[in-house]
Amino acid sequence: MGPYKRQFEGDFARSRQDHPTWPVVISEGDSWFSYPFQRNIVDWLDDPGDTGDPNQQTPWALFRLEGSGDQILSILSGGQRASLRDYFSHYRPKVLLFSAGGNDIVGPDLLALLKDFTPGAAAADCLRNDRLDRRLREITDCYLELIDLCGDNSPGTTIVAHGYDYAIPSSEGVKLIGVRITGPWMKPYFEQRGIPPAVQTAIVKILIDRFNDEIIAPLAGPKFVYVDLRNAVGADWTNEIHPNRRGSKRTAARFKAALAPLLPGLPFPGL
Repeated sequence: MGPYKRQFEGDFARSRQDHPTWPVVISEGDSWFSYPFQRNIVDWLDDPGDTGDPNQQTPWALFRLEGSGDQILSILSGGQRASLRDYFSHYRPKVLLFSAGGNDIVGPDLLALLKDFTPGAAAADCLRNDRLDRRLREITDCYLELIDLCGDNSPGTTIVAHGYDYAIPSSEGVKLIGVRITGPWMKPYFEQRGIPPAVQTAIVKILIDRFNDEIIAPLAGPKFVYVDLRNAVGADWTNEIHPNRRGSKRTAARFKAALAPLLPGLPFPGL
């Protein structure tokens, strides 16, 4: 367990001890919840924003499990799945905030979904639809497993999940003190297939729309809330796949709207 997760675990334990009536919320997933270099979605929901007043934090007991780079296939298998099951059973959270599936499509895994570009080809012509269909089914199965895991061990929990926004292929990765440490996650693989920029953007739209419309949106129901983040970020990206401070604040505002009926009275002072 890294230092951030140890800190989050300590914060959660103190919240439970000092405020036993606060609702328990667990957050799990990828870098849209855990991007460490600026405020991400969960930071905006949990922190007092620019007020500087620690007493203005959201009154919930938040257990943060997310980690940059996590894939849904990993979260819903092996030790991570077992831990999540135990947390559901022990804490019976009111809400699970969940962000996953994007890392199962971008990065090296994207290359296998693409065909070599031929002159005049449209975006749909550049996709290996048999492989993409299979990948989307795998991700869907993981979400269904998550719903079952939650229902079996904490039937009162509502899952709140999202389907990402239209990322913009670029050469921007994560930089630390001016040195790139990871990324980009899409453009190198598009270029390896010879796909031009305009077609790259159109392919991303297909991928994001299919992810939203075929995986997350159909799961919506009494215990699963779908947050549509398309067109929330706009041009406000800090790198190829992560919103900047402004973009992540707008995505968090959509989460706030979705959480309002589930956690009535919580102010989310950062938003």
